[in-house]
Amino acid sequence: MIIARLIGGNGNQMFQYAAGFALAKKHGVELRLDINYLLDKSKRYYRHAHRSYALDMFGVSAEIATDKEIACFTVPRKGNKFFYHLKKRIFTKNNVYREEDFSAESAFNAIPSDAYIEGYWENPGYFARIEQDLRREFSFKRPLPEECDGIKQKIATGDSVCVVFRRGDFVGHPRLNIVGLDYYEKALTLLAEKVSDPSIFVFSDDIAWCRENYRPGGYGCEYVNQSLTGPNAEYYLQMMASCKHFIIPNSTFGWWGAWLSNYPGKKVIAPKVWFRGQKDEVNEIVPDEWMTL
Repeated sequence: MIIARLIGGNGNQMFQYAAGFALAKKHGVELRLDINYLLDKSKRYYRHAHRSYALDMFGVSAEIATDKEIACFTVPRKGNKFFYHLKKRIFTKNNVYREEDFSAESAFNAIPSDAYIEGYWENPGYFARIEQDLRREFSFKRPLPEECDGIKQKIATGDSVCVVFRRGDFVGHPRLNIVGLDYYEKALTLLAEKVSDPSIFVFSDDIAWCRENYRPGGYGCEYVNQSLTGPNAEYYLQMMASCKHFIIPNSTFGWWGAWLSNYPGKKVIAPKVWFRGQKDEVNEIVPDEWMTL
């Protein structure tokens, strides 16, 4: 059995699921999900944002792990925080694999069939061999509601370009606030060389700011209202994935919107640098076939 620990927002959870699913598929074992970190709504450290379990928007096959199953590997995150952390120090971990201990895909693939994995696992190489299976796992369970029909029809017409702005907790963040308006200007110029008649659809957690600050002259532009995000931004993600081309920031939510799109001539532009202090010129999260700036 593989148990994947889920933390963070939608995009993070999808990467964690993808890594666990790839390992379970490789070994022919079941995948279980530890969602206790998401269920713990106690006060956390500075800038922490509580997230909910988001993968129920998809038809994923993995089930939620029981406390008994988790206890075979590590202490379940339950009850009093002081005693939980004390027990973690006392009890020995069994087959717990943390992402920071891996420097290559070969090491990831060497994780055994009975394991508990912790980390973000933001490397598409981990699940490249099972891409079609994963796409079926990440198929949306519910169709878009009627209020999204107008945007959906516009996206289906012409060369739709999904432009994602991630603001919220990224603004002023010491490691993640790296993408400015100049990036979007350069990205659109580059994309216009590849796409004959771009029609732009802006998705953001701060559409009001986008209306004020992002005005791509010479192109049709639709600012997708945040009233259409849906539960856990489910409708937003589904509409994003229906676009043909993408300009994304250093956001895993935007990343998955682009990845889920199955348009055969898809063009994606992503930033080379995903966080401050990055050692590699291009972060490993970016697939080779995507363009970078």
